[in-house]
Amino acid sequence: MNSATGPSRKKWIKLTLLLGAVRWYNVLLLTLAQYIMAFFIFGENRDLEKVLWDRKLHLIVLANAFTVAGAFLINVFYDVDKDLINRSKFATLYRLIGQEYLLNTYVAFNVIAMLLSLLASLKVFLFMASFVSMAWFYSHKLQKIPLIREIAASLLAIATLLSVWLHFGDMHTGLLLYLGSLLLLVFTREVIKDLQGNRSNIIFGYTTMVVVTGAAFAKKWLLAVNVLSLSLWFLGNANFNHSMGFYSIVSLISTGLSFLVSAIVGSNSGSQVLPSADAMLKAGIVIHLLSPVVVVWM
Repeated sequence: MNSATGPSRKKWIKLTLLLGAVRWYNVLLLTLAQYIMAFFIFGENRDLEKVLWDRKLHLIVLANAFTVAGAFLINVFYDVDKDLINRSKFATLYRLIGQEYLLNTYVAFNVIAMLLSLLASLKVFLFMASFVSMAWFYSHKLQKIPLIREIAASLLAIATLLSVWLHFGDMHTGLLLYLGSLLLLVFTREVIKDLQGNRSNIIFGYTTMVVVTGAAFAKKWLLAVNVLSLSLWFLGNANFNHSMGFYSIVSLISTGLSFLVSAIVGSNSGSQVLPSADAMLKAGIVIHLLSPVVVVWM
């Protein structure tokens, strides 16, 4: 009985560690965000039954879940040494899974995602194949190139939402506002994460913008990016249709939060504010993703 319990316990440990490695909470949030977009942004008649019976949408969302989980896995594979410094507890646990187990699961997830996307449509399949390729290329090469690293990571983070738009094919100015302000939040958080992990980035040769320019200058150009984004929002909003109230409000809140965080970080020379700044941005991203629900009351 004990001999059978040992392997069984090991499997459960591996499964638990794997769930942590794929960041199941992020996958769950993105899955929920896609359905919220489908119903509250693209579902003009708010027909719940229509969304529930949309086979293609379910295939896209499920394929996205596997591709995002796979992207996190390959990132863990390439970043395990760096995580020994930044997140030593998690990196040590992930090493217990084993590289072979990580890679086999990564391949399996992507194969499943490709099959699901092919069942949806050839267009979705090509999009998913591009996402998988870019996620691997980011982990393998791009994350060591300054500025490209931050931009690529931000674009990959919102790619799942673009696949929902690809299904419905209804892009408009309001949706651009929604996705653009989300992109700014994610980009700002990427730079904050670089500031937090600056020591390990230097040790392992990750030439981020923070490493290249120094922390003080990186804070200044991050603030400049946010000032420019907020200015563009105010300049452009005068020409927007007032019927896009939701998009204007949520984009202003998210852009304003990103500016506020960059201003707080920029005005502090130390690193003590970085964890709080990261937490604020995380909360902002979650609220932004869930915010289309309020459309029903507008």
